[in-house]
Amino acid sequence: MLEGVRTTRRQVLLGLALGGAAALVAACTSSPAPPAATGGPAAATGATPATTGGAPGTNWDQVLAAGKSEGKVVVSGPPDPGASTAIPDAFKKFSGIDLEYLAGNSSQLASRIQSERAAGQYTIDVSLAGADTVYGTFLASGWLQPLKPNLMLPDVVDGKLYRTGEPWFRDPQKQMVMQIFNSASVSLLTLNTEMVSPDEFTDSTSLLDPRWQGKMCTYDPGVNGAGIATASAVYVTKGKDYCTQVYKGQNVVLSRDYQQVADWVAHGNYPIGIGVTHQYLADYYKAGISLKEMNLPDIPITVAGGFGLVNLWNNAPHPNAAIVFANWIASKAGISVYGPLDNGVPVRNDVDPTWYTPDQVPQSGGKYFDTYDPDYVLTKRQEARDFFASILH
Repeated sequence: MLEGVRTTRRQVLLGLALGGAAALVAACTSSPAPPAATGGPAAATGATPATTGGAPGTNWDQVLAAGKSEGKVVVSGPPDPGASTAIPDAFKKFSGIDLEYLAGNSSQLASRIQSERAAGQYTIDVSLAGADTVYGTFLASGWLQPLKPNLMLPDVVDGKLYRTGEPWFRDPQKQMVMQIFNSASVSLLTLNTEMVSPDEFTDSTSLLDPRWQGKMCTYDPGVNGAGIATASAVYVTKGKDYCTQVYKGQNVVLSRDYQQVADWVAHGNYPIGIGVTHQYLADYYKAGISLKEMNLPDIPITVAGGFGLVNLWNNAPHPNAAIVFANWIASKAGISVYGPLDNGVPVRNDVDPTWYTPDQVPQSGGKYFDTYDPDYVLTKRQEARDFFASILH
């Protein structure tokens, strides 16, 4: 299985050479024509909408009715606090369709899907996932079906409502993988300022200070997830020797639990966190814990999509309900529910910025390290992940 996945990844990279994937910031400098609204699901998707008068349904009302008749939709998504209740509740109010939410990391989901599909089982309709697993496993394994032809809601297909000038598809065919968030990182480091001072961290060499040995933590950069999203940027810009000195030489403590990393920093167990996921700190900010999120001037600010890649699965058990959900989550209403949970800056330009700060919005003309560029994900990022796994595991 692994050898097969590697071969397919190389095939994906061939497509990337043709398709490319510019960062959202670069996209803001041009205004591509808005995509034309489609009449309904494309035949290539394999979905079978409800019928009226013996003809396949091709409009929103028919697909919505067919989705209701399917009974539910199964969606995998992030283990963000509140997501497993807020998303199903809001979607049920919108559509009348029940939603079964599978919370977990994308890499964990990939292992489950490999086992299920090998046994001829198909249980998931839609995924909200991160870049590593989507490009390296979901797309490379041929598990996804086109999403773009199934965008139907007017406010989802209207290009004027996007910072990119159109719905942002990042796979080589511009059909499968829709990115709905793009956020500039505000925090290479998260510090417990009751124990360490931000003034001590002036550039990347500050992390090599012997005083910090055994006092830093991060999400494991040797696996897919938030840890490698940050560590790969450090790897590309500072090199292997520096990464070895920091992550191994300073005995950075690893976890594969997002909340645990945030807890460690907030409680002072390890007062310096690398790449701590912001939304897991929210309760500590409310409680008045003294924390500081910051970057270093010689490590570039990254842009990333979080769990903001929307994908439709082929052989889905509830294909029409899946189309309804994908449209809803990409709409203003859906983003307004999901964005605060994942702390994602919407690619849409019509959503009130109530949960993110101005410095999280990538600025036109700014220089950012795009960690969701597919070519980068399938080359340097995976190279970095394998490197960290080799020195830390």
